[in-house]
Amino acid sequence: MSILTASLSVPVFAHTDCDATKLHDYMEDMKTDLKSLSFEIRTGNTENALTRIDSIQNYLMLSRDEMPYLFNHKELLDDELTKRKADYQNAIDKTSDVFAELKVAITDGDQAKIKSLIKKVGKLRKVGHRTFQYEC
Repeated sequence: MSILTASLSVPVFAHTDCDATKLHDYMEDMKTDLKSLSFEIRTGNTENALTRIDSIQNYLMLSRDEMPYLFNHKELLDDELTKRKADYQNAIDKTSDVFAELKVAITDGDQAKIKSLIKKVGKLRKVGHRTFQYEC
């Protein structure tokens, strides 16, 4: 399995099977787009890869205002909830920024930069899961 496939073949942040939530649905849709993005990059289909990135960024922005199940499970309130939600939104924003960089790298055909950014997406995904995902 290539590093690209390994980095992009799993959901991004705060995915949970606990409830059918909007966030869960967005993460599932992103997971599908990430797998397709991996294929599009490997096969050199720039136009479709850019379309997938647009879709992923859209799901990230939709996810930004959702509440990870973990926050409800831990019954976070007031200042703690505000802080954790800001951390979550910052993680979403950073990930979206990396996809914006990836879009430029794909457009430019910069394979080294693409590979570097794919690794960065994988690292952000892992941090996001460790920080915001609740295992039911």
